[in-house]
Amino acid sequence: MESQPKYLYYKSSKKYAEGLLDRRSCLSILLAEAKLSQRIAVLPKFRLGAHHNHGEVIESYLVGEYLNIDRLHIDYILEEDLPDIESALHSDDIVNITEEKFDFTQTDATLVIRNLKDDNFWNLKLYDAFVLAKLFHGVGVKFIIPEITPTSEIIAIGDQILNRLEQPRLGLHLRRGDRLNKKLNTSMNEDVMLRKLSQFKFKSAYVATNDQNYKINDSRFLTWKDFKDILGHIQDNYLLFAIEMYVVDQCEIPVRTFNDSSPFFHIEDGFKKNYAICNYSMHGSNNSFKRIPDHLIECQYEDRSKINRKAFVKARPFLPRLIMAVKRKLKLV
Repeated sequence: MESQPKYLYYKSSKKYAEGLLDRRSCLSILLAEAKLSQRIAVLPKFRLGAHHNHGEVIESYLVGEYLNIDRLHIDYILEEDLPDIESALHSDDIVNITEEKFDFTQTDATLVIRNLKDDNFWNLKLYDAFVLAKLFHGVGVKFIIPEITPTSEIIAIGDQILNRLEQPRLGLHLRRGDRLNKKLNTSMNEDVMLRKLSQFKFKSAYVATNDQNYKINDSRFLTWKDFKDILGHIQDNYLLFAIEMYVVDQCEIPVRTFNDSSPFFHIEDGFKKNYAICNYSMHGSNNSFKRIPDHLIECQYEDRSKINRKAFVKARPFLPRLIMAVKRKLKLV
């Protein structure tokens, strides 16, 4: 006799409009707990912030638009499909919980609902789920090859760009704006970057950056503007970002801004060298106390079984954060 499907739903009272990377990390936590509890994940619609998308907020399930989760082997339904299922259930078949750790082996309820104050799921204290979520998501929390893969659309568009780039190809992701300080900004100056990248032998480079004014005056360095026949129809900056991250991932020489910026999507080549401009995490990206290295940092993948962070986002010491807050107030950084 076939067992009845069981579901896990994160129901949020408030939805924040954040960036794609942030929302993907939160989705990974839900997926991880669903896998550990052997339940079907009910995917919520996330909001993607207007500050990254021409002033427009986007609502998306993420899966199918910006990422694929087939490698995770987790069954899921969409939030919009839940009401029909829920309406057919008896009240005894629904268990409501909040943020606390929950022993799923102690209930046969068809539907478990986490009633949460917001959809910043990384504020939860679900240590086991966080450990697994890091392996799904990778970027910024564990330097591994993530399990999340690109959609077929992202692959098709990205491959068109890659096929026009002469090999060996260098992929350069420069994250600027909200994660930038004076030292990091200086380290991205055109002459500095050309000097640092001279250690590689490459014939073309794709530059992905959120700074529309950034430019390296070298014919080998191309941006999305050089591929308008391929990318010109895309109005969604989040989709453009995902495509660019796929391109950087697939280049023979990937160079990223922070030392925990792992490949954005799953890649097959686990021996590929990855390099970073600075020697600290994206979560410490306002850290102006550290000197930016004169040369690019080679990033070594972590052992997937090694657990070396106690939270999804590693907390920074209080004193440096206090000093930085004072400096910002005095406009010293």
